[in-house]
Amino acid sequence: MTNNRVFIIPMMILCLLLSRLQSYAAVIDVPADQPTIQSGIDAAKEGDTVLVDDGIYTGEGNVNINFKGKQITLKSQNGAKKTIIDCEKKPETRGFIFQNTGSTKMVLDGFTIKNGTHEFGGGVYCNFASPQIKNCIITENNPGGGIYCDNSGAFIEGCTITNNTVNTSYEGSIYLTGEWIGQLSRAEAKIVNCTISDNTGNGIVSTGYINVEINDCTVSKNSGTGIVSTASYSARVNLLTNSVIEQNSNGGVKVSENTVLKIAESVIKSNTGSIGGGIHCSRTSTIDISECIIADNEATNQGGGIYVHAMLGNANISHTTITGNSAGLYGGGIYASVSSDFTLSNSIVWGNSSDGTHDEVFVSGGKIVIQSSNIGGGLEGLRRQADGVKLIYEDNIDTDPLFVNADNGDYRLKLNSPASGMGPQTNVGGALNVAPVGKRLIMWADIKRK
Repeated sequence: MTNNRVFIIPMMILCLLLSRLQSYAAVIDVPADQPTIQSGIDAAKEGDTVLVDDGIYTGEGNVNINFKGKQITLKSQNGAKKTIIDCEKKPETRGFIFQNTGSTKMVLDGFTIKNGTHEFGGGVYCNFASPQIKNCIITENNPGGGIYCDNSGAFIEGCTITNNTVNTSYEGSIYLTGEWIGQLSRAEAKIVNCTISDNTGNGIVSTGYINVEINDCTVSKNSGTGIVSTASYSARVNLLTNSVIEQNSNGGVKVSENTVLKIAESVIKSNTGSIGGGIHCSRTSTIDISECIIADNEATNQGGGIYVHAMLGNANISHTTITGNSAGLYGGGIYASVSSDFTLSNSIVWGNSSDGTHDEVFVSGGKIVIQSSNIGGGLEGLRRQADGVKLIYEDNIDTDPLFVNADNGDYRLKLNSPASGMGPQTNVGGALNVAPVGKRLIMWADIKRK
């Protein structure tokens, strides 16, 4: 019996070690182990990594690359600038395809994807698949833009999407859409630490039955709108946080239909548009803006900084600075025509202009609440009487907020500012350095009593 134990125990240990070795993920090198990226994926098993050497990859096996639902990582050796997927502008050609899998363990990391020519996503196409797309440069793809996601909870991180073209007015260089299909849960997509710039058409468009979170992104210099958020299905919530939306040619942000959009700790500046240069919120949408800078935007018609036309949705703006915006007709800073509720609190609306009337704020209809804010021109500038019902105007001031250096985009407040406690209370859009200086939160009713 003792001899048997001496033999069996080492054998059991050996079998256990072998089984663990077999379970280790493999690394497949392209082109050393497999000649093309597609053949590398085809040879991979679940959990494997396909590692691609530096170079420009073209032709069959290196374009229209399909993950085939495999939970693997496809990664470049030395980053996107040295590993390029060139689709060579051939018709019906794109970089990558993800489809028909619910897995979030498919990873695409560190490639330049260029010259794709496809109606739906010249760079990357996701259909009922939710990959992680990281550290990629997606450029010069058309007419379907850079990334097209249909019913996808894609996670897009650290990517640059630039110089792509979208030939339709309703799509974007990142386009996220979803449909109501039975009782399937709503897809949740995220775009984090990305730059979406210099594209022909809109920057980011989300539509349909999908929730989208955009965080720590720069969306700039697109010929269309920076961000479009619209939903034709049941109400959904989108988040835009810690981002800079600037110099877009058809408005910074547009929200419409059944969307609830929350914008926080972001800078929306130097955008131009017809209605709502900075932000355009229409009809049945709801918008919540907090801790933001909305500056130097221009509308040829109404609402240089913000345009709100809410019939059923609500609008809430708090701890936000709105300055340097201009409008051709009404409301250089804010234009709000609402049937429901509009609330502006703890904010600064100062130094805006209009070629028509209402340099700072135009409000009509609904229940309008403006409180604890610094409003240029005060109640007289609104050209309305506060009645305590349809227009509540309480604890506001009308005086120069004393920005540190508004001409250079520094909207922090000086230590002696009369608007201390108004505007953003956090470090908004780090690059602009607009954190308050020496502020503390206080109640404006207490100031008035003093």
